[in-house]
Amino acid sequence: MFGARALFHVFNEPSKACNFWGEAMYRKYLKLGVSTLAIVIGAEWSAHAQGTVQTTEQVVVTGSRVITNGNDSPIPVTVISTDVITATAPATVFDGLQALPVFDGGLSPQSNPQNSSQNGGAHQFNLRNIGVTRTLVLYDGRRIAPTAPTGQTNADIIPEMLLQRVDIVTGGVSAVYGSDAISGVVNFITNKDFDGVKAFAQGGISEFADGKIAKVGVAAGEDVLGGHGHIEGSLMYYSNAGIAWNEKLRRPWAQQVITLQGAGTTASPSHIVYNTRLNSTSFGGYITATSNAGNPLAGLNFATNGQLTPFNHGTAVVTGIESGGDGGYYYQASSEFKTTEGQAYGRFDYDFGNGIQAYASVSSTLIQNEDNHQSNEFRNISLSATNGFLSPSQQAAMTGAGVTKFNFSKIMTQAPPLQPDSWTTAYLINSGINGSFGKYKWDLSYVFNSNEQFTRNNANIDLGKAYAALDAVVSPATGQVVCNVTLTNPTLYPGCQPLNLFGPTSESSQALDYILVNTKYHSITTLNDVGASIAGSPFDDWAGPVTIALSGEYRTTTFSLKSNAQPTSKLDCTGLRFNCVQGTTLLFISNVVADENPSTVNQTVAEGALEFDVPLLKDLPFVQSLDLNAAGRFTNYNTNGDVQTWKVGLEWHVNDELSFRATRSLDIRAPNLNDLFAPQLINPAGVQDNHTGIVGQAPFITNSNPNLSVEKANTMTAGVIYRPAWLDNFSISADYFKTKIGNAITTIQGQSTTVQNLCEASNGTSLYCALIQRPLPFSDRSAANFVTAFISQGLNVQSINTEGIDVEANYQTDLGPGHFGVRLLSSYQPMLKTVQFAGAPILNAANIAGSPGFKNSLFLKYTWDDFSVDILEKYHGRTRWNSDRTQVYTPAYLPSAAYTNVTLTYNLGIASYYLTVENAFNKQPTPYGNNGGSSGVPGLFGGFVPGDDAIGRYYTLGVRLRM
Repeated sequence: MFGARALFHVFNEPSKACNFWGEAMYRKYLKLGVSTLAIVIGAEWSAHAQGTVQTTEQVVVTGSRVITNGNDSPIPVTVISTDVITATAPATVFDGLQALPVFDGGLSPQSNPQNSSQNGGAHQFNLRNIGVTRTLVLYDGRRIAPTAPTGQTNADIIPEMLLQRVDIVTGGVSAVYGSDAISGVVNFITNKDFDGVKAFAQGGISEFADGKIAKVGVAAGEDVLGGHGHIEGSLMYYSNAGIAWNEKLRRPWAQQVITLQGAGTTASPSHIVYNTRLNSTSFGGYITATSNAGNPLAGLNFATNGQLTPFNHGTAVVTGIESGGDGGYYYQASSEFKTTEGQAYGRFDYDFGNGIQAYASVSSTLIQNEDNHQSNEFRNISLSATNGFLSPSQQAAMTGAGVTKFNFSKIMTQAPPLQPDSWTTAYLINSGINGSFGKYKWDLSYVFNSNEQFTRNNANIDLGKAYAALDAVVSPATGQVVCNVTLTNPTLYPGCQPLNLFGPTSESSQALDYILVNTKYHSITTLNDVGASIAGSPFDDWAGPVTIALSGEYRTTTFSLKSNAQPTSKLDCTGLRFNCVQGTTLLFISNVVADENPSTVNQTVAEGALEFDVPLLKDLPFVQSLDLNAAGRFTNYNTNGDVQTWKVGLEWHVNDELSFRATRSLDIRAPNLNDLFAPQLINPAGVQDNHTGIVGQAPFITNSNPNLSVEKANTMTAGVIYRPAWLDNFSISADYFKTKIGNAITTIQGQSTTVQNLCEASNGTSLYCALIQRPLPFSDRSAANFVTAFISQGLNVQSINTEGIDVEANYQTDLGPGHFGVRLLSSYQPMLKTVQFAGAPILNAANIAGSPGFKNSLFLKYTWDDFSVDILEKYHGRTRWNSDRTQVYTPAYLPSAAYTNVTLTYNLGIASYYLTVENAFNKQPTPYGNNGGSSGVPGLFGGFVPGDDAIGRYYTLGVRLRM
């Protein structure tokens, strides 16, 4: 019971997060899950392990309800055990899985820093890089609910300790599983017959003495009730300290503030710039030269507190960007999210006899992710020429020139950065009863999944308080610097603390505490899913038994969101002399999420499906067997009406050595509740405004669209499998895939370079110009016409077309004194063409940075006596910079990269001791930057190719116990 109690204390620490929706609800979920499972594991811990129970369960292949042998599946399925995954990537199963070649463009704790609209540290899977929401994640073959308001599923909520394998279906299977299975399915399968006790403990640290990880877990299982029942459970705790900004800067690549700059033309090719700086702001405070005409102090910088010196310009690169000099940059962003997770799981199976079994599993997971995002700043604000923190000489210089106010910019180093802090609480029940009669098997199931996400932005700026604090004056009564509003109307901003921006360390802690607030929201997504199926062989044809499966499903997904800050809230300008426009100026400087309106939305889905497998030919020359597999599904959505999906597949075994397979399918993704009903989101961020040529900050406004329709995709796969008789234990397969989506949901963003260019080319007449709001007519290109808001909205207008080949090879043999095994997983995806909307250019997102066209994962294992060596070699070929092939870059390609992980294991009795070295050669990532918004926020995003290792060499030492 010690493990359960320890985990309970971890879960039950008092937290401000819990208070937001009530500690009672918070503890209700966690105590129920953890206490129940602690009883299970405590009982099994005391039991004597008698060996592994032999299962009589018939394995059903993921991707079909009628095929029970993976060798007979017409659709490609990669099956990989969790032992193989974690052997060379021991942190989590999900980290190791995302390193496989079929995954690209997902989300992980090593992704770029995220804003507070989502949990940026989640593990989200993206097959083929055609979208996270087009990859269906299953747990023991059952659907789970989204974990985030944006509709994605965080795989971290899946109980990890007793996972046995992961099945990856790389083809469309909506006819079998319904919506979202366009690019395929990732199905996490539990070991339902675990017997005995196992435990582990491990710790890790990087070459740079950071990114510390601690992970412990215990699991137990045993047959009970005279062998009719089986009970099992697990507890796990995981802590990853992450890599904060100061730790990130220990790495050579991170010290160079890398961005991509240039026009992307032959005359001005895009190229890497080191030591990137914004020439319109600084860390001490800059009286900007471009917007302070007639001000004798224009172009001066507070290099030290209170003292003005000339702004030291670096080497000019493009408008707004320099290399070197006094300009500011965003150095405070994290490199890896901080993560803390506690998880409890339990399962009970009971055999009633007569072929009837029942089961129920329950799990409870609490995850906390945290990262640093953009540095807090003030950009191009207006301050009084008689500000109380200016020296008398500085005030006199401006007032003598007739200047009453001046424009000023500063990135604050004393203030904490924007810090998204997200808590996910998941409660999952998976239950059912199944049985058989005659030639038929039947199944009834019920899934309940409640996922709560509580997200805070821990250092948002309340602009009302900030503008009051920035209007600092000297009190005639005391001679002290106070807020002007304190003298003119003290009840408007009680407790106002004047804010001094004139110098690198000028801000007082009292003033920062006054202007910084926690904005936060709490969302709940709940899934109730009832399913039933019956499958069997009603008759035999001339080539064998015909198998048929009939299934139905009814599910309801509900979503609610409550926020303490609304993105549409405007600042009341009463009492504020500067920076406020009544009815226009937003209340918060960084993005906040609005309340769901109505307070709860839901999507109800009713489905019926039929699948059959028909043997066509058997035992003929060149035809050992030929089977037809087909499925059809009818679905009704309360949000989108009726939809039909289907698939047809052929499996042709020439002989025992050679076989061929092919499928054709129509698959769908229905718009989720976030697509349809998400509240408005406003996120101020840095951007390049092509119209005025200014790099500045503007609100990004994102709206949902209740009129979205169902996406439809056509997918084809064709493959060959070869198992030569002349080479024992060797097999190789190659599968071609092609997917087309004609009406994909995409968010058209006003801030995108494409939309801005289309608007510019039309001289302001394009429909897309409505996504860019300005205060003045389009003809005005002065700084005064800098964009006031960029609009984004989802529409069914994108086309996606991708194709490629997956290869898998396996070989095992005795070698010397031991046994050698090798497995190669390879993916070649030369095309991922997209047209975002009519008039947009054709982009090819295949073989670009972060989505290599050619990727390999090579697993090697050698075992002798009590020793074993595991090696994982990851490789990707050279890539282009981005999806726009009309852009010119220097150099034209980014180089290939390879990473090596090595694990040494020694077995001693019931214990296995292991040492893993990831990125064994400490390869640093390739310097990289991206066009668009990221080029205007140097230091915030990347500096490295997405997907490449940005941590460096990493050591993990651990022990596993098995009793």
